[in-house]
Amino acid sequence: MTCEEKLEEARQELKILRKKFEVLENEQLCMQGVYELFNKYTITSETDLKGRITYVSDPFLEISGYTKEELIGKDHNIVRHEDMPKEAFKEMWKTIKSKNIWRGEVKNRKKDGSFYWVDSIVFPILSHEQEIQGYKSIRIDITDKKRLAGMLNELLSSEDMILKF
Repeated sequence: MTCEEKLEEARQELKILRKKFEVLENEQLCMQGVYELFNKYTITSETDLKGRITYVSDPFLEISGYTKEELIGKDHNIVRHEDMPKEAFKEMWKTIKSKNIWRGEVKNRKKDGSFYWVDSIVFPILSHEQEIQGYKSIRIDITDKKRLAGMLNELLSSEDMILKF
């Protein structure tokens, strides 16, 4: 093969690599858009390895009543409600530190002292080398569901509602 042929082959390979790079770049932009939309409409947060908050979504700020400045750098238990058993969080940490996904219902405390319930999914953020870099939590507000269940239980347990045969 002549030098000119080798040069032409290299040009063709470079052209193919450029096209692949463009495709990857477009996919990355698309994924970034999905990520931004997801965080815009869901209650999400991210923490470092020690549980200090590094990111919170706007819906997280809205439901908790805190500002971003009040949360970033703080331990995530800033929103932990005292009614939540410590064992639940021990299990969560054990699960996510072993690179697994944890899911559970959590009662959190708002800045004003009131509470809200969330169905939470917490998972580790892994590097390409599969090392844990931090943690992400995705939550859905279930406060109304929990209140309704409590009211229903109260009604069903009242003596007036017991059927006597």
